[in-house]
Amino acid sequence: MMKRAMDSKTYRWIGIVALVWMLLQILPVTRIAFNPVAVQVRGDEVVMQRTFPGDVFGLPRPRLSYVETVRPITQTHNNGHPCADRGGPFRYSRAQKVGRWRITDWAGDCLSDPTGYVWSSVWTWHIGNFEVGPARLSHRVIKSYGGRG
Repeated sequence: MMKRAMDSKTYRWIGIVALVWMLLQILPVTRIAFNPVAVQVRGDEVVMQRTFPGDVFGLPRPRLSYVETVRPITQTHNNGHPCADRGGPFRYSRAQKVGRWRITDWAGDCLSDPTGYVWSSVWTWHIGNFEVGPARLSHRVIKSYGGRG
């Protein structure tokens, strides 16, 4: 009888730990350490406003990895393939609230869609060997519209 009660408590704790782990993977926990606020994409330049909430408390910058993607709006452009770049994990060292970078080197084939494209990025916080739920941001760039208004 006592063994059953102990097994039941063990299974309960295993279940709680598993549930917490799943929630850490699904929820955008990365926003606690790195919060992408807004983005503007013009041509091949990305300008993003971001905050590091831990800076308020003097915490070290988080270790992050990213996957940045550009998808042409036209289904057949670039044979339907998105362009992507990935990096990290690394630690941001500059305290700038606005990041600015060019994407031509890796996204040129997708940027050339005459209709436009969708830029998106996903950042994942690395805490030791563990990764927690990602933060996401996207922006649609419309170059032209061929229909009647």
